[in-house]
Amino acid sequence: MKSATTPEFHIPTQVFLKEDILAEAGEICTLFGSRAVLATTSADFNQFQDVIENIAQTLKNSNVSCIIYDEMPTSLDTEYLDSASSFLKKTQCDLIIGFGGLESINAAKAAAVLVNNFIFADELHSTENLKPPVNLVTMPAFPLFGFEISPMLYLNDIHDNVKKLFKRRDLFPVGTIIDPSIATYIDDEVTARTSVATLGIATESVISKKNNSFTNTLALRAIDLVFKSLPAAYRDSQSIAHRIELSTASVMAGLAFTTTELSASLALALALSSTTEIDVPTAIGVILPHIMEYNLTSSPGKYVHMSKVMDEDVKEITVIEAAIKAVEGVRRMEIDVDIPQRLSQFNITKADFARAADIAVSYPLLDNAPRPLTKNEFETIMIAAF
Repeated sequence: MKSATTPEFHIPTQVFLKEDILAEAGEICTLFGSRAVLATTSADFNQFQDVIENIAQTLKNSNVSCIIYDEMPTSLDTEYLDSASSFLKKTQCDLIIGFGGLESINAAKAAAVLVNNFIFADELHSTENLKPPVNLVTMPAFPLFGFEISPMLYLNDIHDNVKKLFKRRDLFPVGTIIDPSIATYIDDEVTARTSVATLGIATESVISKKNNSFTNTLALRAIDLVFKSLPAAYRDSQSIAHRIELSTASVMAGLAFTTTELSASLALALALSSTTEIDVPTAIGVILPHIMEYNLTSSPGKYVHMSKVMDEDVKEITVIEAAIKAVEGVRRMEIDVDIPQRLSQFNITKADFARAADIAVSYPLLDNAPRPLTKNEFETIMIAAF
């Protein structure tokens, strides 16, 4: 008999996180399969070719056969994923490895489901009773604000050109192998924007209606790590110690998010990314302080907890004043690492807002918000951020 009761916390994923851990990738992957496909976008392959070839060699040395599938386009859509999954089915793989950035990891997650099911990619979000996915191992090249470990993905649907969200409990990777030294390959801008996106996922996990002691501890620690390590990592791209902490923060935020299931900033970022050229982590950074302001009065005590881990001085002031310091702390952090503060800095007009708001309210990411968000309120938030 299957229980419908949802646990307060659940993670079936084995997490391997330390410097140079990719040298042991082959040995680790023997735990999960013997016929692997390493999926990555063409852009990630070009940037990390040497790393990917070294991973393939470690797999070979451990008697794990490996095919590198590097034909995924950077802007991945459901149509192309159908072609890729058709090829992957022919390989009879029992393990899919996603290496690279968010597009590569999303593609690997979707492929893991499609390989074992006779559906098209645009049916992922609407099909029930799917067979379990093939074993999935994620290898993020840099922190992915929780998507390296969460049982969730998004893809651009070619029919309506909207990023569709797909989540199922058995889509947790069986393992995630995180080598923070690889993140030294990326530029400071990517470091800043993905880590601020981690901050967005973590702050909203704290105020979710489904927040509990487990998720609260993880989310607050993620906030603490980002505040302590991002400025230093931004200024010293070769600092492995700070990269380790940012990678840890990303995983912690992702673990909290899988239970709390709240991110209005992610919902609106996905909507804006569907209707304009802004990317998801950048949009989260621009929107985050405004989302925090919107929710502040509904959860002031939780904001005070965030202020404290940000090392804000909250002595001898009111709860609301102390809560406001959390929003101010995030703004200062963003300015310190050159995060854009206005949507008007991008090729976005106010005419885009109505469509984006329509899409944002369609995501289930809002169900556990402490304060309801409607289309009109999303438009107001975007106007404030413009």
